[in-house]
Amino acid sequence: MEKRSILKYISLDDLKLDVNNPRFGELYNGSKKEEDLIEYLLYDEAAEEIAQAIVKKNEFYEDKALWVIKDSEGKYIVRDGNRRCAAVKALQMPGKFQLNQPKTIFKELPVYEYINENELKARISEEHSASLFRSWERIAKALQILDLADSGKQEEMNSLDSRPGDFIKLGSFYKEAVKYGGDTFRVQLRRGRGKTGGKTIIYERLFRDSKLCGYRFRNSPSYNIEITNKNLFEKYIKALVKYIETFPTLKTSDIDNNKDFIKLLKPYGFDAYPAPIIQPIVQPTIQPSTVQNGNNANSPNTVVDNNEAGQNNNSSQIKSGSASTNNTNSTSPSNNQTPATTAPAKRVSIKKYPQIKRKQLPPGLKARIDEYFDLDSTSFPNAKIAMARVLYECILKYVVENTKSKNILLKNSGHFGSAYSRKPYTNFEEMNKKFIDLITNPGTSQAFTSFEFEKMHTVIHNYRVAGTTLSADQLKNNLIELIEFMLQDTADLLSSLDTSKIK
Repeated sequence: MEKRSILKYISLDDLKLDVNNPRFGELYNGSKKEEDLIEYLLYDEAAEEIAQAIVKKNEFYEDKALWVIKDSEGKYIVRDGNRRCAAVKALQMPGKFQLNQPKTIFKELPVYEYINENELKARISEEHSASLFRSWERIAKALQILDLADSGKQEEMNSLDSRPGDFIKLGSFYKEAVKYGGDTFRVQLRRGRGKTGGKTIIYERLFRDSKLCGYRFRNSPSYNIEITNKNLFEKYIKALVKYIETFPTLKTSDIDNNKDFIKLLKPYGFDAYPAPIIQPIVQPTIQPSTVQNGNNANSPNTVVDNNEAGQNNNSSQIKSGSASTNNTNSTSPSNNQTPATTAPAKRVSIKKYPQIKRKQLPPGLKARIDEYFDLDSTSFPNAKIAMARVLYECILKYVVENTKSKNILLKNSGHFGSAYSRKPYTNFEEMNKKFIDLITNPGTSQAFTSFEFEKMHTVIHNYRVAGTTLSADQLKNNLIELIEFMLQDTADLLSSLDTSKIK
């Protein structure tokens, strides 16, 4: 049988630590000077503990021989056993490395010299598949498995762990993240506890929010990271590194117990839910004066043109237009007349949340309102559009069933009887129609009529269309005004309705 390695005793001066060792090479950011690497291995890779054990036993066992390969200069590069080698080198001058151990002289160490680099790598993989590899830090395992995966060594990779895909994800994430996190990021992922590192699992826990952070992981068998938005990913890494630097005692339980942890990075430069950029839109909305008093029938009205939603196979964009051109009260210029110059539309600030004046709003309804307006239309336009209908129906039902006119609940009047004809179910289409019929202001009535909630579910039920951020935002802007009308003070609401129909 051919021998693949030779046992030798090599002078300590001829042994070179491997700065590219897969266990720590990626995490090490110091110089290539031997004394710097020794110090790193002592205090960041726990070689100090090995030094203590060697002094206690006063022996370096032959069965713990280093695995080496000779370089072009005739020196021996330590491929396996760098911590043991560093511990011995440090014990030659313990004061220099601040070791609290007596000077312990070793002139030479036992090594197994390998001639073939591939044979040595295979041997290391074989050995590390047992207890030695399991003692490695998780990030070191990840980098080793990633290296084997990139080299096409599937068998060796699978022998190291039953779930190599998880380590490939971590290793490939590290390779990309270190570009932006730099040395501080490296330190956070090194061996350590509490304030001294050991934050690998923190980064892994947050893989759950990858879609919000500009990256994702490919499916089996690759598992490698894919950067979907480089700028977003860079901001995320820099913000998270800074956050952990600010709060070094951060624990995995802090992540697990806070599903919205990602929002905490906003002050550090990363906003997972940025407010959508709304382009200037000619979109007259129901002015408060128009909605809450019925005196001006010619005030600007809000009309939401939903005709394209669900009918156009390429878009479900819900458009917002001006008041109907078929209004018989408007005057059109004749062919011989010069149209009056229209003043440019003023750009007004867009409301983000309705002004609710209704007292004693039920907690459940308030929660639904908050849920809708907290939902990000950029990331979830379909859900935002669909939930607009849900919220509208919830508020409408609450108003009809909890508003009294002359001690008569609206729902108990004959006016709303048809909405409850299919008990125990509520006919929301009929309820909506009957409610609109009570509104005295034509402009407000038109705004409610244009809010065709049946078409909102088109983006959910028709797989050929998809909601857009713009349509979701326009819908939200109109819904705010409708909510403010329905949830205004009860007395003001009743003054805006034809209560003579409530009998």
